[in-house]
Amino acid sequence: MKKIPLLLLFLGHVWVDASQAILPVALVKLKALFSLSYFQVGFVMAVLNLTSSVIQPAFGYISDRVSTGWFVPLGILWTALAMGLLGWSFNYPVAVLLVGLAGLGTAAFHPRAMMDVYAVSGSRLGFGAAVFTTGGNLGFALGPVVGSFLILGFGLHATLGLLAPAILLCSIIFFHREDFLRPKPAVKNESAEDFNRAARNIPWGSLVAVCLIVTLRSWVYISFITYLPMFFQTQGIQLKTGSMMLTVFLIGGAVAGLYGGHLSDKFGRKGVIVVSMLIYPVLAALMIWSNGGWIWLLAGASGAALLASFAVTIVMAQELIPQYVGLASGLILGLGFGTGGLGTAFSGFLADKLGLYQVMWILALSPVLGAALAAFIRTEEMKNRKYNF
Repeated sequence: MKKIPLLLLFLGHVWVDASQAILPVALVKLKALFSLSYFQVGFVMAVLNLTSSVIQPAFGYISDRVSTGWFVPLGILWTALAMGLLGWSFNYPVAVLLVGLAGLGTAAFHPRAMMDVYAVSGSRLGFGAAVFTTGGNLGFALGPVVGSFLILGFGLHATLGLLAPAILLCSIIFFHREDFLRPKPAVKNESAEDFNRAARNIPWGSLVAVCLIVTLRSWVYISFITYLPMFFQTQGIQLKTGSMMLTVFLIGGAVAGLYGGHLSDKFGRKGVIVVSMLIYPVLAALMIWSNGGWIWLLAGASGAALLASFAVTIVMAQELIPQYVGLASGLILGLGFGTGGLGTAFSGFLADKLGLYQVMWILALSPVLGAALAAFIRTEEMKNRKYNF
């Protein structure tokens, strides 16, 4: 295992996701500045998820066939630059455009970075993937803190401060360019007959169920991190405090996402999904009801419950179609998150019609459907399947 390149990939993942995760804090200020509706706020988040997630499989396809090592440093710098310029937006369309451009940098970074993780992890592929994934979760957790420090401390224009760490990381990666910028061999061509045979053997019912669970979880997760600071404001909690509570929510999810994979190895992946999806509504409901110091504890616990199955669903999809591990990862990380993120605009539409408080309850209770969907996953389909990297 090459520890320095893996550390750089971890840090790059932290900063890419932290850069885009300042958006919920920035949107509070942009909402007031441009007099935006909740739908318009949700649409911005939907654009980010569309450009950063849905097209990830396309960037992965390109990286499989072309040497794209430069996607890693460029993705870090591009994302930080686009989000850094967000605070300088002079109208709503410009803000939407910049967020969309930031998403493209994120989409280019993730699949290529995951390829490099496999290359530098040696025989410890699982550990390397877990480290990289945790970096993204920590980045989302740190984003509101970074956003609060920059935007609430120095004003919207301070978002440009995101560039400094990005430039530093890109400079260090340049000195390790043999691990990132070297050409990669193209994947073996597959005949149409081989492809059709493999496609017929895919357990589509179970795979679709996993994708729907990820989509539902993504909708709840991204809607929560978008509207939670605004919800706390309606409850009399200052934006700075609400942003810190959001960070606690995300840190809880980052820790549980790492440990949830360990539990799934011991007790089964389906069990972790069902239990987490049933526990989350209880904890989220208590968080909505509570006040005072209990909110901090419940925010962390509910975030942990929601994201405990984060790594589990990735591994489950890979086990269902081990002959297409890259495709499985793209479906879960890309399409699952992206299509779920599009629901954020729908959440904003509901908030405009029904009220934000009512929408928070809908988001709190919806994961029960995920537990029901898990019933359609046939775990026996994953037995006796072999990975084919």
